[in-house]
Amino acid sequence: MAGGTMRHRGTGTLALLAAASVAAGVALTACDGGTGTAPERSLPTPVVDRTPRTATPPPADADPPGPDTSPARWTAPFDDVPRTGGQMFVGLVFPADDEADLSIVGVAGDGSTRWSVRTNPACVGYGTTRVGDQAAAVVLASDADSRAGRIATRTSAQAYDVRDGSRLWGPTRVPGPMLGPGLIFGDATPSVVGGEQSERVMLAAHSGTPVEPPAEGAAPVYEHHGTGLFGDGSTVTAVDTATGETLWDSGSVAAPQDWDGGPRRVELLDSGSASTGDVVALRWTHADGGERTSLHDLRHGRLIATLGEAPEARTTVDSSTGTVVVSGLDQYRTTRAFDLGSGEQLWREDGGVGSLEITLAHEGTGYGTRAGRSTAIDVRTGKVVADGDWEVPVAATAARLLTPLPPEPGDGPSDRTEGSGPGYVAHESR
Repeated sequence: MAGGTMRHRGTGTLALLAAASVAAGVALTACDGGTGTAPERSLPTPVVDRTPRTATPPPADADPPGPDTSPARWTAPFDDVPRTGGQMFVGLVFPADDEADLSIVGVAGDGSTRWSVRTNPACVGYGTTRVGDQAAAVVLASDADSRAGRIATRTSAQAYDVRDGSRLWGPTRVPGPMLGPGLIFGDATPSVVGGEQSERVMLAAHSGTPVEPPAEGAAPVYEHHGTGLFGDGSTVTAVDTATGETLWDSGSVAAPQDWDGGPRRVELLDSGSASTGDVVALRWTHADGGERTSLHDLRHGRLIATLGEAPEARTTVDSSTGTVVVSGLDQYRTTRAFDLGSGEQLWREDGGVGSLEITLAHEGTGYGTRAGRSTAIDVRTGKVVADGDWEVPVAATAARLLTPLPPEPGDGPSDRTEGSGPGYVAHESR
């Protein structure tokens, strides 16, 4: 995933995520990789613990998330919404009061923790990618010391096999935290208006080496599993990060279906939820000010769908059925689904009893909310298969769905930020 945090129901969990985001934002201001070069042997690297730990049993009262799921199997150790890599969940565990480091951990389908990478909390960012055919977790380290008030002078990135925590590449020096989407790193401090843009670097997924921009002035804007997008303010260019080969650019791909030609500026749509995985949203601006949004295949640039103006689209992909569901259209009144291969519109829903927003698609089922209630739909037909008050799943592998636990009465946003306990539970998909 070039992915991001999914919204889900449960006020306690939402409060936790807000607190985690604030904490990460404060920490990232101290996670500046500095400038210049340094030999790899002097770069900070995390401490890896590859000792397996057994699963934690689930609470007795954990309800299954809607239809076609079994009772809870185990409790996850994560303190934030995890990501998936292969058949593993990868997520963050906050440090306890007597610890200085936070951990990025890999949890298998049986609930056992297979590995843990302890790293400086000044660099919270982490992600998942693919190194060749193997799923990998990318973790940052720095020489910052938050307790001593020392900012980082060196920051490094390294990739680990999600199955056992063995290192696949790195350490590679980066100029700051993981900004994303994908393997994009840089200074998180906002630049002064009119001033010089802060440095951003894209790393190649297969090796961790920096990727050269296709043209002078082009900046990295998106990366997913070895395909990167660079933008210069008017043109978007896709490159194979392993070879540096240009795959396509916005001047050569099909424009939105209702585009009437003429001068244009094309950028990646500035919405964190609009592009995901191998589907990217491009924003087309005409010389007269008219704007259009279109979805394209990341690897080939092929036009998948035209979305009209759509400045706030949320895109969710179900690769198992070849479907993309787009919520938030027409001022959040419309949801549409398309076939990834043909671009055919499969269904459309307009308003009605409430705006449908799908946040996770898994094995043909889309999970999300409508009018404040949880819902599950068939992504190929739009048919509702369940509706209720259960917690919406936030991550999935082929065999497991992960959902937040309901908040306990009186829970506050800081109850788990001190390492006092996890708040996610896994169910088996049927």
